[in-house]
Amino acid sequence: MSAIARVALLVIGNELLNGEVQDCNLHTLARRLTQQGFQVEQAAMVRDDPPAIAASLMALLAPRPDVLLVSGGLGPTADDCTLSAVAAALGRPLLETPAARQAVESAYDRLLAAGYVPQRGPEEARRKMSRLPEGALPLFNPVGVAPGVWLEQGETILICLPGVPAELAALLEGTVIPQLSVRFGRQAWVEGALVVQCEDEANLAGVLREVGARYPEVYVKSLAQPFPAPGASSVENAALRILAAAHAPEVTAAQAQVEKALRTLESACAGVGIPVLRREGITVQPGAR
Repeated sequence: MSAIARVALLVIGNELLNGEVQDCNLHTLARRLTQQGFQVEQAAMVRDDPPAIAASLMALLAPRPDVLLVSGGLGPTADDCTLSAVAAALGRPLLETPAARQAVESAYDRLLAAGYVPQRGPEEARRKMSRLPEGALPLFNPVGVAPGVWLEQGETILICLPGVPAELAALLEGTVIPQLSVRFGRQAWVEGALVVQCEDEANLAGVLREVGARYPEVYVKSLAQPFPAPGASSVENAALRILAAAHAPEVTAAQAQVEKALRTLESACAGVGIPVLRREGITVQPGAR
């Protein structure tokens, strides 16, 4: 099996840490990158504060991940300080970049033609969104204005994406995942699950330990849930889901690994008197190869 590329995530925004906005970007990034065959190893959330952004960035870069994805803080206002913080942390000047300016103007062309805005934004705001750390490349934003950023720092690809979820998702799917797939290739990601009748997750500990040791290439995890309300007697109130998932270079191998683990889980649960209510279908996210 080829090595799995390692990823770190940094999410930026006062509104997230104030609780004004519920973050969904971290979930989107972690889920989609995992499905594409990447190993998400670290994640952090930080305020719109340049020293804090720089410190978190350097901490996440220290283990030399293959990819560091940053979301938020690319817009036209003063609190959008991600790129200036990145430039300062990496010791690179922040430069107005012609390709980024073209991306900003093209975005305004699209918004004006669609009637979404009556005029272009102020010149200084457009210039701000065009300033990138030296050596960075802009990633065209098909939904908003501020371009994303692709920057290579040593062994790490550093990618900055807008914090608006729709913009982040559009850039992630349309540009970032395709480019990362070319660079690293993609493995298949396969997952399946059993739903068992188990009032206390602790009763599954031995089963999960046994199956995990037997299939170390498969991620086996019970997904905890609250205990049923007093007086509840429905079987579904005691239902607990056990996930089995695996990466592999191609779909057949990943499916075989997960299938074997699920069969062993069924047998092991039966052996300790834990009824299996149903098996959920195996979900396949095939790689590029």
